[in-house]
Amino acid sequence: MRKKLLLLVFVIAIILTNIALPLEAKAITLQEYENKVAEYSKELEDKNNDISISKKKLEEIRQKIAEYEKQIKQAQEESEQLQKEIDKNNAEIEKKHEESKRLIEYYQITNGENAYLEYAFGATDITDMIYRMSIVEQLTEYNDKVMKELQALIEANKQKQQELQKKQEELKELNKKLAEESNKVQGNITAMEGLVPNIKGQLSYYQQRVEYYKSVGCTSDDEIGVDCDVPKAVSGGSYANGLAGANGFVFPVSGSYRLTSNYYWNGSSGHKGLDIVQYCGAPIKAVANGRVYYVGSGKDIYGAKMVMIVHNYNGRLVFSQYAHLSGYAVSEGEDVAAGETIGYMGTSGYSTGCHLHLEMSETKGWDYPDPGNYWSYLKYIVNPYNYIPR
Repeated sequence: MRKKLLLLVFVIAIILTNIALPLEAKAITLQEYENKVAEYSKELEDKNNDISISKKKLEEIRQKIAEYEKQIKQAQEESEQLQKEIDKNNAEIEKKHEESKRLIEYYQITNGENAYLEYAFGATDITDMIYRMSIVEQLTEYNDKVMKELQALIEANKQKQQELQKKQEELKELNKKLAEESNKVQGNITAMEGLVPNIKGQLSYYQQRVEYYKSVGCTSDDEIGVDCDVPKAVSGGSYANGLAGANGFVFPVSGSYRLTSNYYWNGSSGHKGLDIVQYCGAPIKAVANGRVYYVGSGKDIYGAKMVMIVHNYNGRLVFSQYAHLSGYAVSEGEDVAAGETIGYMGTSGYSTGCHLHLEMSETKGWDYPDPGNYWSYLKYIVNPYNYIPR
């Protein structure tokens, strides 16, 4: 009895792996596209406002830099003028010093080395002597006073020059900091301006999608590909020279083939599909009725040629992806039928020989209908044998 029960469980498990399970997630609605338009419009507006504010700030910084440069130049000119005055006063001190020396030498030569003394004591009376002593003292004090005043002026000028030099250094430091801030703001502006084309591209894409889906009759609550813009429905039956399942899905090649790699994907690692080998150039068939939404080699990092198809299966979306093709037999936007040739077996991209990599997912396809969703798409990949017959 126990053996029979285990056998029954095993059989049920095998059946379940070949039956498409109900899908939980919903397809993207037109409202989500409209929300994207609003989101990117707001982001573009915010970026333009930030750029405008930053440019205004940059202009203010540049004006400050220009003002500081003007003050630095003025301080430099004042410093140079002060140096000229110091040099002039030094020359004047030297001149006064030489005049005093010559005056003393003159009196010494004409009246002997005691000229001042003889002059003072040559007075006729005490009043005359006091007068003569006063003149000698005044002459000496005058020379001393003039030289002290000049010296004081020089010291004052030197102090002012030091203050000017200090101010000049402070201005240069402020100028340096402003220049650094200017470079930083300019860098931010450049970075933000670099994002604008991408935002505009995203906005343009979603605007075009909204316009297209509205043109085919979609409303905001409609699920794309399910309620509107619906691909040809998958229907049961068979096609000539091919293996067909009752659910309307067929095997992607006719005749004998070899399976070199099975599906073993856990949502983040493993092999995402089936590797099916036939001769190079063998026709590759659509696994069910559907609409081609991608043809090309730009999505794969190794340049594999691919065709991607969206299928309407019982009102839900299923996706099939065919990789490593040698050529294409369909174009984007074309409706295809189950068993219709869509391309030819090849070894394009990262491949060691002619084969087909068949990958399938539910609800979300790679870049359908939302571009750039590759990493989220990986979570929706399923075993192709859930749909196609063995």
